Amino acid sequence: MMKTRLLLSLLLLLGVGAGAWAQVQYATERPRVEEVNDRDVTIQRVELTSQYTILYMVFKSSQQRSRNQQPRLRLPLPLPRNDQNNELAQSTINFEPDARLYVNQGEKSFKFIRAENIPTTKRQDVYAGERVDFAVYFERITPGYEVFDLFECSDRNRPGSTCFNFWGVHITNPAPNKRQPDTQARRAPVPTPAPQTRPRYTPRTTPGYGNGQPDPSVPVPAPTETKPAPEPTPTAMAIAMKGIVRDAKTQKPVVATVTYRLLSGAETSGDAPADSVKSGRLAGNYQIAAEPLSIYALTVKAKGYFSQSDTLTVTRADKLRDFDLVPIEAGTKVTLKNIYFSASKFDLKTESFPELDRLAQLMKENPAMSIRLEGHTDTVGEFDANVELSRNRVNEVRRYLATKGIDAGRIETIGYGPSRPISTNKSLKERPENRRVEMVITKS
Repeated sequence: MMKTRLLLSLLLLLGVGAGAWAQVQYATERPRVEEVNDRDVTIQRVELTSQYTILYMVFKSSQQRSRNQQPRLRLPLPLPRNDQNNELAQSTINFEPDARLYVNQGEKSFKFIRAENIPTTKRQDVYAGERVDFAVYFERITPGYEVFDLFECSDRNRPGSTCFNFWGVHITNPAPNKRQPDTQARRAPVPTPAPQTRPRYTPRTTPGYGNGQPDPSVPVPAPTETKPAPEPTPTAMAIAMKGIVRDAKTQKPVVATVTYRLLSGAETSGDAPADSVKSGRLAGNYQIAAEPLSIYALTVKAKGYFSQSDTLTVTRADKLRDFDLVPIEAGTKVTLKNIYFSASKFDLKTESFPELDRLAQLMKENPAMSIRLEGHTDTVGEFDANVELSRNRVNEVRRYLATKGIDAGRIETIGYGPSRPISTNKSLKERPENRRVEMVITKS
């Protein structure tokens, strides 16, 4: 059974690789990784195509584990039994669909697309010594970024589990003006860099700094110094999220409330309470003490402005993020983010509700404000059908706001269909930009 599953895994990966190979721009064999959370999983190859960042990975369940290292159990006992060889599953694995790739101290993030040969919802049984080959697809990392972090999940949010987190994965991904001239050279595997002489540490079990214990596989030289070394002086951690809050039109500083909450990290289980700071009156600057290797949710609010929200990833350096707030005044137009409909329909998806709830709250806080909702589509399909679809979608948004206590008389609607594109509609990337709902303030 184990041999059959391994053969199927390899055949599947060969098929996936063959389909993507024709589009491969850069490939890095066995990339150098600075830190890894679970040594049972390795990154064998990273491929960059025009659309994807593809990680070919291998999980091999350890036959022996140290006393302090627990199995990757994600199911309650009793464990599932292998009926053919009468062995108990040592662990179960899956890949979290909320995983992200982060570059340049969290400056940009790239979403998970899909996985091959590993489930993303249910768990897959793995037996002692068994190998599982799988591939995971993410959005294409922007050219020029040659080191990334893979953050699959937070161990503290999944007791008894070990996340597939990697820090400092080095790949070949030059900026456009440094690209290699011929395709064959670009596809050539990149040799593994020579190992560095920096000290090694045992892997972390949660996101955060290493536990400081030496790797048992590295021999420790006998001490030759007779003088006792001075004790290190503890240093305070000085990592912060900081930036400036400004008026989007005048670029003048704005006094705003910056609310933040720790979503994941070494010191939280994901349910930390929110806290807030004020931006300065003179420069509009704010600063928030942050934990390394953590993710925060920030919301910036100021009277007379639309609020803004963002998710920031803090690694080992200060995270800079400026906010330009749009004033609430007649004539202002904004695109409503995170509004989703079923394909070719006007049914609102549940993912749209948080954004619409914020809009409803804004209209309650500004009772004199009236708005116009403008619907837009791409050019795929018949013109008249797209106009009707865009009209039905904005009417559906108005109906939802009415259920939240907003007078429908304060909301005008109009459907433009494909007549006002903001992109050319020539590619699959540009078409979603044209499918949007815009809001115009008609009275403030």
